Amino acid sequence: MIALLALVPSINPSWELAWAGSIAIAMYFLAILIFGFAAVALQPSLRVNPIPKPGAPLITHGIYKYLRHPMYFAVMVIGTGLLIQKLNLVSILIWLALGANMSLKARYEDQLLSANHLTAKSYQSKTPDILGKRFE
Repeated sequence: MIALLALVPSINPSWELAWAGSIAIAMYFLAILIFGFAAVALQPSLRVNPIPKPGAPLITHGIYKYLRHPMYFAVMVIGTGLLIQKLNLVSILIWLALGANMSLKARYEDQLLSANHLTAKSYQSKTPDILGKRFE
């Protein structure tokens, strides 16, 4: 979906050049920082998919102390940067689909972590997800 957002043509190129490009670039740098902090904290458990690595510890330190799914959040930050640059109905719909996808993955991952780690529910009840919600 990120690729789709990147490929959507901008309706008004002057809009993109005015201020959106600067904000989008700042968002891309922010996302890179978030990815970096998450990768460092997640080293023993790092995976691309939401299924936790078997036997890996529950990571609750570093950026994970403040946000349960920083990598999904970083994807949304990138998507938001692209949305700001393109800003049309198609990009809004793709961005909403991206958000729904990240939210579903986060919820699925939370359920798997709860099943594999005794302390996961306590962590999830204290630490917000990508939407600012705590696990119920």
